[in-house]
Amino acid sequence: MIRSNTNCGSQFYLGLAFALLSAPLAMSQMNMGGPQATPAAVKEDPPPPAPRVAVGEITGTPGSMLMLPLYYTPDPKMPVKEITVDIDFVSNTLKFQKLSPGVAAEESGADVKGSVTEGKQDDKGVTRSKLTITASLPDAKAAAGLPDGLLAYLLFQVTLEAKPYAVRMNTVVTAAKDPTAKPVKVNAQNGLVVMELMDMMPEATCFFFTH
Repeated sequence: MIRSNTNCGSQFYLGLAFALLSAPLAMSQMNMGGPQATPAAVKEDPPPPAPRVAVGEITGTPGSMLMLPLYYTPDPKMPVKEITVDIDFVSNTLKFQKLSPGVAAEESGADVKGSVTEGKQDDKGVTRSKLTITASLPDAKAAAGLPDGLLAYLLFQVTLEAKPYAVRMNTVVTAAKDPTAKPVKVNAQNGLVVMELMDMMPEATCFFFTH
């Protein structure tokens, strides 16, 4: 009887050990493709071909001032004398303050200006603004085209009421001309402003405004 009980006990513990060892593998197989699987990282879209303008990405906190860069990448075969860029964004708690010329604009003598038009709240309480930026070279320097580099700094104020969110800065070039005043195509790359609270955990979820 004692021997029989010992064998049964051994078989029980061997079975239990096998079950414990098998459980992680089974769970891993169940999670593959299932709702609890770890989501893959979101791939960023590659930048469009030159010539292009690109708005940068920045992270801030409520009450902070954010300096968002605006870059230009030329196509050596197609110089551009002047461009007009529109940036559309949700502006409930993100307020445009002013534009300052970047290094590339100052060194090339380009004239860069910016003005904002704020829309009305929609039925969901969302307000959108459109920031219009123009950059142009004087006739004496037009042949070389706008240079590669930082065209402008865009200064924004984040209100104290801001919540964790991400706002896409939807960017489009509405007009562009070469040194002969002929219209040309210039591509655009969107920017992003991410707002975080001071004590917010990195993995916390934030709202994402895109449209």
